[in-house]
Amino acid sequence: MPIPLSRRRAVALLALPLATPRILRAQERTRVRLVLNFGVDGSTAPFYHAEARGYFREAGLDVTVDPSGGSGDAISRVASGAYQFGVADLSTLTEFVARQPDAAPRAVMVLQNRSPQAVISLKSAGIVTPRDLEGKVIGNGASDGASRMFPAFLKLNGVDESKVGRRQVTAQLRDQMLLTRQVAGVTGFDYTTFFNIKANGTRLEDVAFLHYADHGIDSYGNSILAGQPILRDNPEAVRRFLAAATRAWRESVADPRATAATIAAQSPLIDAALEADRLTWLAGRQILTPATRARGIGDVEPARLAETIRIVAAGFGLARTPAPEEVYDGRFLAPQAARMPLG
Repeated sequence: MPIPLSRRRAVALLALPLATPRILRAQERTRVRLVLNFGVDGSTAPFYHAEARGYFREAGLDVTVDPSGGSGDAISRVASGAYQFGVADLSTLTEFVARQPDAAPRAVMVLQNRSPQAVISLKSAGIVTPRDLEGKVIGNGASDGASRMFPAFLKLNGVDESKVGRRQVTAQLRDQMLLTRQVAGVTGFDYTTFFNIKANGTRLEDVAFLHYADHGIDSYGNSILAGQPILRDNPEAVRRFLAAATRAWRESVADPRATAATIAAQSPLIDAALEADRLTWLAGRQILTPATRARGIGDVEPARLAETIRIVAAGFGLARTPAPEEVYDGRFLAPQAARMPLG
């Protein structure tokens, strides 16, 4: 029997809040600022995807996204209170926590289950093992995670740091100096440097990677951080931010090309195909590990986290080893079902 018109209207009205959540007006939304660990590319595109699809707005948030000079820079901006959220390497955060525990942000969601930190070189340089770095000049950034961890990497692998030349360069010049062989290798994230030099015609088979994860530093990588003030004063905003970010990251890992198109639409200088390949690399090598397929994106294994912190503290020669709860706070994660990879 057909449902009477009045009943159909009542059913539709009851279903409406579930089908189309009300998007809060700008003046009703909580304003927060997010600082990335670097600039706009495929590895950060999911945050722009969340903004473009309205996920942050649906979560009652008005989010401003800014680039930074690296993990160290991003951590400092969140610690200062200028930003409520950030993206940074977990190893770099561990060092900051040990030195400035009262101001340090907390990691609230791990994005990269395997760290992309590496020494990247052209195979012609002959860098196959950490010991091959002796006698070479390596380009380092000022505040990115791989450069901050480089001395610890050398120490843990028995490399005489005094025999390794280090040349500090800007992120803009680093990869060009590798291509022109002004340095034998550079420290960085594999997907950043490789896809930057790939754009200049470099083939994967011509590139060598010394991943820190394969040589004693099996660390988690980039994570979403939250500052202590918002964790204390507005924990619900943290939960809503992570729920929106999780939704965007799951979709982006499942369909990198759609997400890359989002950032390409913002600038004619962005190569959508290249950035889709970068995000595909990141998804397959650093995000979709056996652990995340079993536990979902964002969570940590307590024993591995504790060991990571211990290794980082030893490598940096820190005066104290932070407790895991000083570095990571998983109370605000989306439910596991909402964090499982799609497909």
